[in-house]
Amino acid sequence: MEWREQITLTFDYDFEGVTRRLVSDPLQQTRGDALIVPLTLAEGPRVAIVRALDLRTFEIEGDGGKGETIREVARRFRFDGSDTAGELANVMPGIYERFGNEMLVLDINPFSALIRSIIHQQVTMSFAKTLTHRVFEKYGANVGGIIHPPTPAQMAEATIDDLRTLQLSTRKAEYLLTAARSGISFDDLHVASDAEIAEQLIALKGVGPWTVQNVLMFGYGRPDLFPASDIGILRAIGQIEGERPSVAEATAYSERYTPFRSKAAYLLWRSVEE
Repeated sequence: MEWREQITLTFDYDFEGVTRRLVSDPLQQTRGDALIVPLTLAEGPRVAIVRALDLRTFEIEGDGGKGETIREVARRFRFDGSDTAGELANVMPGIYERFGNEMLVLDINPFSALIRSIIHQQVTMSFAKTLTHRVFEKYGANVGGIIHPPTPAQMAEATIDDLRTLQLSTRKAEYLLTAARSGISFDDLHVASDAEIAEQLIALKGVGPWTVQNVLMFGYGRPDLFPASDIGILRAIGQIEGERPSVAEATAYSERYTPFRSKAAYLLWRSVEE
């Protein structure tokens, strides 16, 4: 690493809890108590090392431009406090007390969030993570042993047969290639509204509401999304209410979390993970 910098937040951040969730992904590497974070900077794929010194002080090491690296780490880890949503403590007190200081960490970019979501459709979590690792390893960049997700151009070079050798279904391979070859400028959509992004994504073959909601949450950091059909969300609400709801019931139930439904969804997931 070329440089090291400390930053101080204005709120408590449970980096240990965030780390426990992230390291369940085989793509996430650590160095002691630090996370090794792949980044896409203007100069290309780079890596940062992020560690918490206490609940508010973080140390970032990098080998790319310092300013851009710190901004990108801060964006993905929500160091601006945009994901604290303290108001949720009033409507989900027990869960918020346990997990409220964790933040919903964003994916490296929106396209990465999209292909992850497509791969995760209708398969077990563990198998989805295995498939994602295979796709990223084969088509992404490897920077000093750290795997970065493929760009649309890199992904577009694959064929259906190539992807099937990784144990992806023909249908899912088609969905990934359709997304990669769509011509959508995913990064430019950062300035678009939720509805405008959803309109472009839903037009892609194999992309439904659940996938759109996950991309808006993890790719674009939008605060008020709720994937009510997600099995983890339904299980979590069932534990709270004593009976698992229907998707329509879960959607209605989520209104109590507005306008912080993305953070609420994260907290509900965490409540059934630990």
